[in-house]
Amino acid sequence: MKYIKSSHFCVDTDMELLCNLFNRLNDNGISRFDELIKKLTELQVNSFSDLFAYLSGANCDDDLAIVCEDLLERLRLAVPDREAILTSSNEVGMYLMDKLAGHQQEELWVLYIDNSNHIIAEKCLFRGTLDKSIAHPREIFRWAVIYACAGIFVVHNHPSGNLSPSKSDIELTKSLISISQVMHIDFLDHFIVGKGKYLSLKEKQLF
Repeated sequence: MKYIKSSHFCVDTDMELLCNLFNRLNDNGISRFDELIKKLTELQVNSFSDLFAYLSGANCDDDLAIVCEDLLERLRLAVPDREAILTSSNEVGMYLMDKLAGHQQEELWVLYIDNSNHIIAEKCLFRGTLDKSIAHPREIFRWAVIYACAGIFVVHNHPSGNLSPSKSDIELTKSLISISQVMHIDFLDHFIVGKGKYLSLKEKQLF
Protein backbone atom coordinates (compact mmCIF):
# COMPACT_ATOMS: atom_id res chain seq x y z
CA MET A 1 0.00 0.00 0.00
CA LYS A 2 1.47 3.33 -1.00
CA TYR A 3 0.76 6.63 0.68
CA ILE A 4 1.52 10.14 -0.47
CA LYS A 5 1.94 12.22 2.67
CA SER A 6 2.98 15.70 3.60
CA SER A 7 4.15 16.90 6.99
CA HIS A 8 2.85 20.27 8.10
CA PHE A 9 3.80 20.02 11.77
CA CYS A 10 6.31 18.33 14.04
CA VAL A 11 5.21 15.02 15.51
CA ASP A 12 6.71 12.76 18.14
CA THR A 13 8.72 9.76 16.98
CA ASP A 14 7.29 6.28 17.62
CA MET A 15 9.73 5.85 20.52
CA GLU A 16 8.70 9.19 22.04
CA LEU A 17 5.02 8.21 21.85
CA LEU A 18 5.72 4.90 23.58
CA CYS A 19 7.80 6.62 26.29
CA ASN A 20 5.00 9.15 26.83
CA LEU A 21 2.53 6.29 27.27
CA PHE A 22 4.75 4.47 29.77
CA ASN A 23 5.31 7.71 31.70
CA ARG A 24 1.55 8.38 31.88
CA LEU A 25 0.90 4.81 33.04
CA ASN A 26 3.61 5.17 35.68
CA ASP A 27 1.99 8.41 36.87
CA ASN A 28 -1.18 6.37 37.33
CA GLY A 29 0.61 3.76 39.44
CA ILE A 30 1.17 1.20 36.68
CA SER A 31 4.80 0.17 36.15
CA ARG A 32 4.47 -3.57 35.38
CA PHE A 33 2.46 -5.57 32.88
CA ASP A 34 0.60 -7.50 35.57
CA GLU A 35 -0.47 -4.17 37.10
CA LEU A 36 -1.83 -3.11 33.72
CA ILE A 37 -3.81 -6.37 33.39
CA LYS A 38 -5.21 -5.88 36.89
CA LYS A 39 -6.25 -2.28 36.09
CA LEU A 40 -7.95 -3.30 32.83
CA THR A 41 -9.82 -6.02 34.71
CA GLU A 42 -10.96 -3.52 37.34
CA LEU A 43 -12.19 -1.17 34.61
CA GLN A 44 -13.91 -4.06 32.81
CA VAL A 45 -12.00 -3.29 29.62
CA ASN A 46 -12.27 -6.51 27.60
CA SER A 47 -12.24 -5.19 24.04
CA PHE A 48 -11.08 -2.26 21.94
CA SER A 49 -14.62 -0.87 22.08
CA ASP A 50 -14.39 -0.88 25.89
CA LEU A 51 -10.99 0.81 25.66
CA PHE A 52 -12.26 3.56 23.34
CA ALA A 53 -15.24 4.13 25.63
CA TYR A 54 -12.96 4.47 28.66
CA LEU A 55 -10.51 6.81 26.90
CA SER A 56 -13.42 9.02 25.82
CA GLY A 57 -15.04 9.07 29.25
CA ALA A 58 -14.74 11.42 32.18
CA ASN A 59 -12.97 8.84 34.39
CA CYS A 60 -9.85 8.69 32.23
CA ASP A 61 -6.92 11.00 32.99
CA ASP A 62 -6.79 13.66 30.25
CA ASP A 63 -3.05 13.30 29.57
CA LEU A 64 -3.35 9.52 29.35
CA ALA A 65 -6.32 9.80 26.98
CA ILE A 66 -4.41 12.14 24.65
CA VAL A 67 -1.32 9.92 24.57
CA CYS A 68 -3.41 6.80 23.88
CA GLU A 69 -5.35 8.52 21.09
CA ASP A 70 -2.07 9.64 19.48
CA LEU A 71 -0.59 6.16 19.76
CA LEU A 72 -3.68 4.44 18.33
CA GLU A 73 -3.75 6.90 15.44
CA ARG A 74 -0.06 6.19 14.75
CA LEU A 75 -0.80 2.46 14.69
CA ARG A 76 -3.64 3.00 12.21
CA LEU A 77 -1.29 4.93 9.94
CA ALA A 78 1.44 2.28 10.06
CA VAL A 79 2.29 1.14 6.53
CA PRO A 80 2.72 -2.63 6.05
CA ASP A 81 5.51 -3.92 3.81
CA ARG A 82 3.11 -5.76 1.53
CA GLU A 83 1.12 -3.99 -1.15
CA ALA A 84 -2.62 -4.10 -0.49
CA ILE A 85 -5.16 -4.76 -3.22
CA LEU A 86 -8.83 -4.12 -2.48
CA THR A 87 -10.94 -6.76 -4.19
CA SER A 88 -14.41 -6.62 -2.57
CA SER A 89 -16.81 -4.28 -0.80
CA ASN A 90 -16.40 -6.30 2.38
CA GLU A 91 -12.62 -5.95 2.24
CA VAL A 92 -12.86 -2.20 1.67
CA GLY A 93 -15.48 -1.81 4.40
CA MET A 94 -13.37 -3.69 6.96
CA TYR A 95 -10.29 -1.66 6.04
CA LEU A 96 -12.14 1.66 6.38
CA MET A 97 -13.93 0.59 9.56
CA ASP A 98 -10.56 -0.14 11.17
CA LYS A 99 -9.02 3.07 9.84
CA LEU A 100 -11.64 5.36 11.40
CA ALA A 101 -12.19 3.36 14.59
CA GLY A 102 -12.41 5.63 17.62
CA HIS A 103 -12.51 8.91 15.68
CA GLN A 104 -14.76 11.20 17.71
CA GLN A 105 -15.29 13.81 15.00
CA GLU A 106 -17.03 13.27 11.68
CA GLU A 107 -14.50 13.01 8.85
CA LEU A 108 -14.63 12.38 5.12
CA TRP A 109 -11.81 10.38 3.54
CA VAL A 110 -11.18 9.48 -0.08
CA LEU A 111 -9.21 6.47 -1.30
CA TYR A 112 -7.67 6.96 -4.74
CA ILE A 113 -7.27 3.70 -6.67
CA ASP A 114 -5.31 2.71 -9.78
CA ASN A 115 -6.46 0.30 -12.50
CA SER A 116 -5.27 -2.70 -10.46
CA ASN A 117 -7.20 -1.65 -7.33
CA HIS A 118 -4.05 -0.59 -5.50
CA ILE A 119 -4.37 2.39 -3.19
CA ILE A 120 -2.42 5.28 -4.71
CA ALA A 121 -3.26 7.63 -1.84
CA GLU A 122 -5.82 8.28 0.88
CA LYS A 123 -6.73 11.72 2.12
CA CYS A 124 -8.86 13.17 4.87
CA LEU A 125 -10.47 16.12 3.08
CA PHE A 126 -13.16 17.36 5.46
CA ARG A 127 -13.82 17.35 9.21
CA GLY A 128 -16.97 18.36 11.05
CA THR A 129 -20.63 17.99 10.18
CA LEU A 130 -20.68 17.05 6.52
CA ASP A 131 -23.16 18.38 4.00
CA LYS A 132 -23.10 19.00 0.29
CA SER A 133 -21.93 22.60 0.64
CA ILE A 134 -18.97 21.71 2.89
CA ALA A 135 -17.83 18.39 1.38
CA HIS A 136 -17.56 19.84 -2.11
CA PRO A 137 -16.89 17.37 -4.97
CA ARG A 138 -14.44 19.88 -6.49
CA GLU A 139 -11.83 19.15 -3.81
CA ILE A 140 -12.35 15.39 -4.07
CA PHE A 141 -11.82 15.33 -7.84
CA ARG A 142 -8.99 17.88 -7.79
CA TRP A 143 -6.88 15.27 -6.00
CA ALA A 144 -8.17 12.54 -8.32
CA VAL A 145 -6.66 14.47 -11.23
CA ILE A 146 -3.41 15.14 -9.34
CA TYR A 147 -3.01 11.42 -8.56
CA ALA A 148 -4.16 10.39 -12.06
CA CYS A 149 -6.28 7.69 -10.44
CA ALA A 150 -8.72 5.32 -12.09
CA GLY A 151 -11.35 5.33 -9.36
CA ILE A 152 -12.27 6.53 -5.89
CA PHE A 153 -13.89 5.21 -2.74
CA VAL A 154 -15.45 7.79 -0.42
CA VAL A 155 -15.95 7.11 3.28
CA HIS A 156 -17.18 9.13 6.22
CA ASN A 157 -17.81 8.14 9.80
CA HIS A 158 -20.81 8.49 12.08
CA PRO A 159 -19.27 8.52 15.59
CA SER A 160 -22.72 7.79 17.06
CA GLY A 161 -22.74 4.38 15.38
CA ASN A 162 -25.99 5.12 13.52
CA LEU A 163 -25.09 4.24 9.93
CA SER A 164 -28.30 5.48 8.31
CA PRO A 165 -27.33 7.84 5.46
CA SER A 166 -28.72 11.35 5.71
CA LYS A 167 -30.30 13.30 2.88
CA SER A 168 -27.00 15.20 2.51
CA ASP A 169 -25.10 11.89 2.25
CA ILE A 170 -27.33 10.78 -0.62
CA GLU A 171 -27.12 14.15 -2.40
CA LEU A 172 -23.33 14.21 -2.11
CA THR A 173 -23.14 10.68 -3.50
CA LYS A 174 -25.31 11.57 -6.50
CA SER A 175 -23.16 14.64 -7.22
CA LEU A 176 -19.99 12.54 -7.11
CA ILE A 177 -21.50 9.99 -9.49
CA SER A 178 -22.48 12.68 -12.02
CA ILE A 179 -19.04 14.29 -11.97
CA SER A 180 -17.23 10.93 -12.13
CA GLN A 181 -19.10 10.08 -15.34
CA VAL A 182 -18.04 13.34 -16.95
CA MET A 183 -14.40 12.93 -15.84
CA HIS A 184 -14.24 9.20 -16.67
CA ILE A 185 -13.08 8.38 -13.14
CA ASP A 186 -14.92 5.45 -11.57
CA PHE A 187 -16.93 6.27 -8.48
CA LEU A 188 -16.71 2.88 -6.76
CA ASP A 189 -18.67 3.30 -3.53
CA HIS A 190 -19.55 5.51 -0.58
CA PHE A 191 -19.12 3.91 2.83
CA ILE A 192 -20.38 5.02 6.23
CA VAL A 193 -18.56 3.54 9.23
CA GLY A 194 -18.96 3.75 12.99
CA LYS A 195 -18.85 1.67 16.19
CA GLY A 196 -17.25 -1.35 14.50
CA LYS A 197 -19.75 -1.49 11.62
CA TYR A 198 -19.93 -0.27 8.03
CA LEU A 199 -22.58 0.43 5.43
CA SER A 200 -21.99 0.38 1.69
CA LEU A 201 -24.39 2.67 -0.15
CA LYS A 202 -23.76 0.64 -3.30
CA GLU A 203 -24.60 -2.67 -1.62
CA LYS A 204 -27.79 -1.13 -0.22
CA GLN A 205 -28.60 0.16 -3.74
CA LEU A 206 -28.89 3.72 -2.47
CA PHE A 207 -27.41 5.12 -5.67
